[in-house]
Amino acid sequence: MELFMTGGTGYIGQAVARKAISLGHQVTALVRDERSSAASTLARLGVKLHGGDLREPQSFAATAGNADGVMHIASTNDASAAAADKAAVEAMLSHLRPGAAFVYTSGTWVYGHTMGEPATEAAALNPTPLVAWRPAVEQHVLALAARRSIAAAILRPAMVHGYGGGVFGMLAGMARQTGGVRLVGEGRNHWPAVHVDDLAAAYLSAVERLANGDDQVTGQILNVVAEEAVAVADMGEAIRASVGAERVECWPLDEARLSFGPFADALALDQTVSGQHARQVLAWEPRGPGLIADLSAQNFRQDNGA
Repeated sequence: MELFMTGGTGYIGQAVARKAISLGHQVTALVRDERSSAASTLARLGVKLHGGDLREPQSFAATAGNADGVMHIASTNDASAAAADKAAVEAMLSHLRPGAAFVYTSGTWVYGHTMGEPATEAAALNPTPLVAWRPAVEQHVLALAARRSIAAAILRPAMVHGYGGGVFGMLAGMARQTGGVRLVGEGRNHWPAVHVDDLAAAYLSAVERLANGDDQVTGQILNVVAEEAVAVADMGEAIRASVGAERVECWPLDEARLSFGPFADALALDQTVSGQHARQVLAWEPRGPGLIADLSAQNFRQDNGA
């Protein structure tokens, strides 16, 4: 298949690109700087680079429209995120031909606190402020795709781990600087989790099944979750031991907001989320290590970010 992806230079996107290339797909990735080290990594994998900017949909929408399938993974991660995301999906969907596949990336943060019960895709949404705009874009994607006979699905990944990256790499970096792993809130919360390689496998299963007209996947919202709920305190201890930090400490939410803004509220979420539906319709079975085992084995890289 001819695939186009946004976010290819990011933590999740690089894993998705590796998986796609390994399965024999031809991949084009949107990149802002074709000379960056991340872009060079993609090129070495065999990914074709397309220069453009997520904030300027006209710079990539036509190229996306030539693909058999699109995986939209990027976000500006700033105050413009909602508007930029909506404009990007509208532009790409308007250029895709009927029968093409489109995978949109959301996340489990749209459920907010789940009160201990495993949230399924049918659960009520109470998004944390950082992603309050996402549910509306999810529905916009599904509605616009249906009108244009494009096969679309929404993926809601859990907290992503693997290779010392993502949020966990950020926490490890902070621990090196301060001597302590700082957990936002009271430390009694839980996060659902998925290994980045397992998440990549879910993306490819979704885009392939959509392109093949699989009615079980088309129009679906899917929680991509390997572990429903992992204690954040256990994560903190695993990171502490891995980086040799002195302590794990709770960081009051009000104080954390001064540094992180609404990202702090996301880190304070207490969530249990079910991934059974995705396992069934994608024939997806996570194979990577569990979160605590992965964190315990990590030698966290110095250059990780969220």
